[in-house]
Amino acid sequence: MKKIYTLLFVISISTCSISQTFLTEDFSEGIMPPTGWTIDNYASQWNNNMSAMAEGSAPEAKFSYIDIVGTSRLISPQIDLTGHESVIVKFKHYLDDWASEQYSLGVATRSGGGDWNIAWQVDPTWNIGPEELLITIDNDDVGASDFQFCIFIDGNLKKLKYWYIDDISLFSAFNLDGEMQTITTYPFVTEATLVEGIVYNKGHDPITSLEVSWQAGNSEIFTSNFSGFNISMGETYSFECLDILNSPIGTYELNVWLSAVNGVTDDNPVNDILTKEISVVSNVVFKRPLLEQFASSYSYPSAWVNNFFVPWCEELSDSIVLFKYPWRFPTPLDPYYTEECLAREVFYGIVNWNDVYLCGNGKQTDDSDVYYLNLFFDEATQEPGFASIVASRSTVSKGIVMDIDVTILPYANFNNHKLFVVVFEKTTTGNVGNNGETEFKHVMMKMVPDPYGTDILLNDREPITFTQSIDLAGTNVEEWDDLGVAIFIQNYDTREVFQSTYAVENANFATDATLSELNINGSLVAGFNPNIYEYNVVLPLGTTVVPEVTAVPTDENAIPVVVPTNELPGTTTIEVFAEDLTTKLTYNVNFTVITGFENLAAANVKVYPNPTKGVFKVDGVNDATILVYTVSGSLISKFENSNGQIIDLSNQTNGVYIIRIREKDFISTKRVIVNR
Repeated sequence: MKKIYTLLFVISISTCSISQTFLTEDFSEGIMPPTGWTIDNYASQWNNNMSAMAEGSAPEAKFSYIDIVGTSRLISPQIDLTGHESVIVKFKHYLDDWASEQYSLGVATRSGGGDWNIAWQVDPTWNIGPEELLITIDNDDVGASDFQFCIFIDGNLKKLKYWYIDDISLFSAFNLDGEMQTITTYPFVTEATLVEGIVYNKGHDPITSLEVSWQAGNSEIFTSNFSGFNISMGETYSFECLDILNSPIGTYELNVWLSAVNGVTDDNPVNDILTKEISVVSNVVFKRPLLEQFASSYSYPSAWVNNFFVPWCEELSDSIVLFKYPWRFPTPLDPYYTEECLAREVFYGIVNWNDVYLCGNGKQTDDSDVYYLNLFFDEATQEPGFASIVASRSTVSKGIVMDIDVTILPYANFNNHKLFVVVFEKTTTGNVGNNGETEFKHVMMKMVPDPYGTDILLNDREPITFTQSIDLAGTNVEEWDDLGVAIFIQNYDTREVFQSTYAVENANFATDATLSELNINGSLVAGFNPNIYEYNVVLPLGTTVVPEVTAVPTDENAIPVVVPTNELPGTTTIEVFAEDLTTKLTYNVNFTVITGFENLAAANVKVYPNPTKGVFKVDGVNDATILVYTVSGSLISKFENSNGQIIDLSNQTNGVYIIRIREKDFISTKRVIVNR
């Protein structure tokens, strides 16, 4: 599903400015042809495809080859261009070519339903794109009240494989029009990062300078100036703002806008601003690389690749997640090929049956030898993971339903993501073809609930459990005790995989969420006890830097998430999630800082006798709150509105106790020793 986030300023603009774009089509409606459009000839070759080969976002239009010589057109609705002398057609496309120079691609226009007039045409000599085209049209059709344009393919329609098209628009250009095209800052932030993006020149005049401003949430507005370039119409400029985005953990709307183009407000302020959701993540874990292979038991290239790919996977079996889709090329079909395999082929835009396809973490990778596999693995293991997953699955036999429980602990907010569950068989032999292989590893048997996954909405540090059941009757399972289950989270637009794992058969995950250590600036906090969850730490006069808090879980599989305070005084929180990802304990470290005034006021506060056998008095206070803590941070007593207080600790054990005195203008901390 395509999403566009746009922040609208209250700007006074002319009617002409508002109506400059006459038509846009991104195929997100999910039907072909889109509403108002028509197809001339071979309509069945056009479809909505869940891919992004043209470098828009899924879905996009796709024309597939057919063994015929002819012309097919995707035709726009009629558009009233009365009073206009020129317009621009813009679209993204990618051509997967088969045999060049026997067909043409193009854009044509007409009015009154008459003959087509070619506005742009190319005779392919190889693959084209992905690229974005900007075609100016100023022929006699422009100005008509019933203007139409089409995107066409003409000639021997078997000589291409596929043509992908996305993000079509028809507009009349302003003189000065800079468009904020995209914010390229990665949506998950682990540290201070740059605000980056791309500006597109949509106007006739060259752009020679830009002023870019940004704001994260309600924070300060930052502005950067860029110059020394000359961007013509249809060209782009990539920018990096000078100021750093360094926000606390949380989710923010990052607004980025053009505050000036060539030193002035441009002619079309409506497209000057974009908003993107940015999550400053609360934790980072290891992201286990996912490998999806498309291979066939009838494919000789598959057999050649598997000679080194299978041993490589076995060597790294504890570090990767792997499964394979039986492929439909070449003919005959692999015996274990299913419609689920086709759906994933379409999703990844796989078109060339001469190759073996390997997708690593959602991106096609070069599997030509072990060097490239190791390169992928090394790079993949450097990528941070923003979620943890544990999963359990039941033992299953023929005719029995498999139950699968998946728990996800996210460390950021996730929108427009999907959970995929894949049942595979670890070794198969019944799908032997003619390529010389006698067995196949990790072959997909069923996707749960289907190849399109389960929509998930995840919130930072809020674990969620999905329970799914799958009837494996009618699948190609050979040995019912040889099954595995792969789990992964994927962004359906970008295809990026954020985490993957295997389900454990009849798993019983631990529930210990205690800490074995709680450290402040590398030293164990005074009085630490795994069963005490509140600690009070007084920092020296003048402290401005928040101390670093680190934690070590008792169970090495538990996950401590440290959320530091953003200011002093303040509280750093440590949320510890057990191995099951749902059991949680929370530890708090409360920081206060001695002030200069406190030193003066503290001189008037007396605690005596000290040491004491148990009873002592607090003097020199006025309308104070007095708090008594053990040295480990447990609150024993609290007194409100005190002007002097007798405190009895006779029933407490010998040791040191912390007395916190709070008045309107200061906080004073005293230590009392009880020694009977």
